[in-house]
Amino acid sequence: MNQGLAILAMFLLVLVGALSLPAGGQSPSLPHRVELSLGQENVTFHSGPYALYGEIYYPENASGLLPAVVACEGTGGYVSAYSWIAKAIASDGYVAFLFDFPGQGKSEGLHPLRSLFFPRLNVLLRPGVVHESIIHYTNGDCTQATRDAISYLTEESPVAAVIDETCIGLIGHSLGGLVVTDTACQDSRVKAVVALSHATPESVQNLSVPVQLQGGALELSPFSKSVSILETCYKDAPAPKEVVFIAGGTHLGFTTTLGRLCPCPPWQKACCLRYALGWFDWFLKGDSHAYALITFGDPGISRVLRSRYDFGEGDCFLHP
Repeated sequence: MNQGLAILAMFLLVLVGALSLPAGGQSPSLPHRVELSLGQENVTFHSGPYALYGEIYYPENASGLLPAVVACEGTGGYVSAYSWIAKAIASDGYVAFLFDFPGQGKSEGLHPLRSLFFPRLNVLLRPGVVHESIIHYTNGDCTQATRDAISYLTEESPVAAVIDETCIGLIGHSLGGLVVTDTACQDSRVKAVVALSHATPESVQNLSVPVQLQGGALELSPFSKSVSILETCYKDAPAPKEVVFIAGGTHLGFTTTLGRLCPCPPWQKACCLRYALGWFDWFLKGDSHAYALITFGDPGISRVLRSRYDFGEGDCFLHP
């Protein structure tokens, strides 16, 4: 009986995902942005007993101070799976800092650093990484690492002198979504948050900064329950807040894992960037043009799961 209900539930979720595909299946284009020449710094910093690996991307020849965004990866993640986000953020005029949590990617952890990388698929395998990720999150190591990443970026990194410390944002996927919402409640330096696939309901209730939540309409993992978690977090979060559901979007679609074989729609990353960059541009830069990006619909959002925002005057719905 339970198995039958599970199959039925899975079928309904797939149906919802199928119905939510953009009309004609076309990929929406990103808003026009000036392409900037990017610099990159590969760095190591410490958090507790661990040396953590990170990559900093920044626009070269920028004048004046720049806002910054720290990016947090998912369970078992590694920087090359998320560098597309960091590079896009830097191309929009930010300093972007992406790092590996303790026990993930190229960072130290509880066990010796051993891994196997398959470049054609952009897949990195590290023994015991999922188990270790759970331990580090439960112990608060991931949240502390994120706070230490902010400190390193603004105080010790090669680009510290060009960062506007009053304009710091966080973006995180999956495990990283939990971590960025936790961190924003503990660290007053954080001024805006974007959480992809997951967020921490208890932390979201206590946020004092704008939070945007994004999820894929086809995030079907019985272990994640992403859609229901994001709906709960949006309901409980204080304004300003936004939740965006991407049509046909998947959990892996927020990464470049598996390369061209990634099971995700071609519009997922473009749609993700439209709303994430718009959120940071509005709340960190005060860019008046960004308001339209986050308050108008996009062909890539779901037609069934309702994307919406609330800036203090109640829900306003986005339409594909």
